[in-house]
Amino acid sequence: MPIDEDILHDLMHRATEDVHASPDVAATIAGDRRRRHLRTRALGVTVTGIAAATAVGVAAVAAGTGKPTTPTAQKDGTTKSTIILTASERVLHRLSVTAAAGKSAPSGRYVVMSELEYPGPDRRTTIIDSKTGDLWTFQSGKGIPSTFPESVKGSPTAAQYAAYPTSLSALRSVLIKQATQEQAAAWRVQVKAAKFKDPKNWRQVLQEIKKDEPKETTNDLVFSQAAYLLWNPLVTPSLRSALFKLLAATPGVVVNAHARDDSGRPAVEISRFDKQADYTNAVYERPDASQVLETASIEPARKPAHGLPGEKAVTYSDIYLKIRSTNKLPTKNPYKA
Repeated sequence: MPIDEDILHDLMHRATEDVHASPDVAATIAGDRRRRHLRTRALGVTVTGIAAATAVGVAAVAAGTGKPTTPTAQKDGTTKSTIILTASERVLHRLSVTAAAGKSAPSGRYVVMSELEYPGPDRRTTIIDSKTGDLWTFQSGKGIPSTFPESVKGSPTAAQYAAYPTSLSALRSVLIKQATQEQAAAWRVQVKAAKFKDPKNWRQVLQEIKKDEPKETTNDLVFSQAAYLLWNPLVTPSLRSALFKLLAATPGVVVNAHARDDSGRPAVEISRFDKQADYTNAVYERPDASQVLETASIEPARKPAHGLPGEKAVTYSDIYLKIRSTNKLPTKNPYKA
């Protein structure tokens, strides 16, 4: 009995190196959730996660920095505590202020993104319909198809992004809830795929996989979700501004204000090591806070596990060379003469 269409769709959206996977590798994806990739998750924000953003009826979680304070004597004899900001936090707050004053979402209905993807390098053009969330992909690279079929609701819409809260406590709460919903949905796919692949021993297979699942903290989830949201050009200036503030309030975030992306452009590198999942996520932001220039997932070498071969250390990255918008859906493959 074949895997039903919705499971296969989910499996293919959790490809190890791209938002799309070729059919011949889709069957192996369920058994390997170790690899992460910013781009894969960025386009895969679930409908339930979006719903959580528009109905914040859950208890808000405080997003305090946890930083030490310095008491300062006042003229009336009292003292006032001042939070000490680190250099990284100051950079993120500056980006927050700059982002808030930035341009609104793209004026055209369709956003067209020209990219380079590594390992490769592969060239790719992604088109997002800001009204429906549907997307199309053209690409050029060794051993990969040149086009992909339309991915219905592959991205949140501009309206859905506009519905996210921007207060730090509410936004933090939404991102945590969104992450846990995505994890639950991914596990349901795992269960169905394991039953299909090994009907007799599927419970044992899942138990072994469960042992290897990282127990990520809420701070791990907040950083990964915030980084994934920053990537999409449909995110509003107010939400981008709030995300930078939230990153400043999240422990473990490292900022390099004088970095460069892999194409050599000046950038602010924002990264965090996820100790539980054992990988580092990085976002390279334009210094004017208007656009993410590159996203990267840095994976260490891994030993063989669960019948899967070992892996060398590798960095998966997407470099966004150009982003434009248009009211006419581009249908011509730019990589074909």
